Amino acid sequence: MASIARGVATIPSDEDVVSERIQEIGEDDLEVDLTHGRLKAIPEVVTSLTKVEVLSLRQNLIPDMAPLSGLVTLRELDLYDNELTIVAGLGNLTQLTSIDLSFNHITTISGLEGVVQLKSLFLIQNKISKIENISHFTQLTMLELGANRIRGLEKLTNLKVLSVQNNRLGKLEGLECLVQLEELYVSFNGIKTIEGLETLVNLTTLDLANNRIKRLQNVSHMLKLEDFWFNNNQLDQWDDLSHLSPITTLRTVYFEANPIAKDTQYRMKIKRALPCVTQIDATMAPGTA
Repeated sequence: MASIARGVATIPSDEDVVSERIQEIGEDDLEVDLTHGRLKAIPEVVTSLTKVEVLSLRQNLIPDMAPLSGLVTLRELDLYDNELTIVAGLGNLTQLTSIDLSFNHITTISGLEGVVQLKSLFLIQNKISKIENISHFTQLTMLELGANRIRGLEKLTNLKVLSVQNNRLGKLEGLECLVQLEELYVSFNGIKTIEGLETLVNLTTLDLANNRIKRLQNVSHMLKLEDFWFNNNQLDQWDDLSHLSPITTLRTVYFEANPIAKDTQYRMKIKRALPCVTQIDATMAPGTA
């Protein structure tokens, strides 16, 4: 609440607001939000909650999550943008279905062995070099690992969304078992060839932008594909677009910043090769109402 001092309205800081929220927390609360409070530790009142299901501690300065180990009713945990270096204290939190630990300093995926009901895991912008210790997540459908240091992929059969953008992948491999995958994001890596995607027949979105790929191939079997992002690669063969022509569901394609984009008839040629497309790069395709 704003206060008045000498006729000037004083707006409370985020820290003040969070401090007030801490004072108002009751032991039976189901949801607790302590976002952006510059907290350097998890408040004791939080660790003693007995029924909490949703806990947000986003944008604080918390270095240790171990005090959360007793919150066995927790279903959603958000520690985005803190000072965490390891995952700890979650082994007994078997009801968790969603965890966001993005924008921390975590180097290893570990400490999640008991979290068997997890459906969504966000670890964007950490320092992770290997996908490991997650094969027991049989219900996991969304895995976000963008902006790490990953060089390889692990099999997760039930995944529907996989994001490993801005990592260090040089090759597409280890994806054969991801037969339920619907969205794959691997932009900003070092991939040179489209391969290893033969079993991914349910893809609706494929993001291969900002890699080093010269030829468009091995995609004609993706008959559910709607969005294909291939900008900032090295494609210089117009004939390669024929690999997309069997896909009648295709609506959006990005080819800008490839050698073919220098052609003065660039947009018209794409439309002729892919008549189902309604958007080319960021604008509507020619002849689209």
